[in-house]
Amino acid sequence: MLVGNLLAVRPLEVAKVAVLYAAVGVLHWACRRPFLLISTDPDAAYAGGWNVRWWDFVFYASFGVVVASSVRVAGVLLVFSYLIVPALAGVLLGGTVAARLFIGWAFGTLVSVVGIVASAAFDLPTGATVVCAFGVILVAFWIATRLSRRLAALGTRGGAVSDAGRAGGRRAGSR
Repeated sequence: MLVGNLLAVRPLEVAKVAVLYAAVGVLHWACRRPFLLISTDPDAAYAGGWNVRWWDFVFYASFGVVVASSVRVAGVLLVFSYLIVPALAGVLLGGTVAARLFIGWAFGTLVSVVGIVASAAFDLPTGATVVCAFGVILVAFWIATRLSRRLAALGTRGGAVSDAGRAGGRRAGSR
């Protein structure tokens, strides 16, 4: 139950979960405007007359159904890794909601493939290997974003210093 057994899931179970996910996906697509408004600006939602508690209930009830059905298939660790880590990668690397979604989906897909390939190559349990791959790759992304921000800051400071030096040189030469 903790790590699940992805490779032992039967096709009928996959089909049931796919139908459930499709239904929840359609519900979330249809309700995307109130969900986004309530998530990003609850005060505006209240002011606009939205029943925020009702929309929260709809979101969290559908979320709970997906999590409960997913834990049966994949296990607790893998389900919560899929819930948290791709979203965190999207926040680290994306700006708009659409960019964050795309990054999260791409990150989740890439890490899943890496984890499954590593599991097969090293004869490791699939769920636990995918969870570890999520952790390792997220830490690598975090380090890369920190380094790129520091390098960008150094480049900006270095550019400002060199521009000031060039401006001072022009003034001295023009006198």
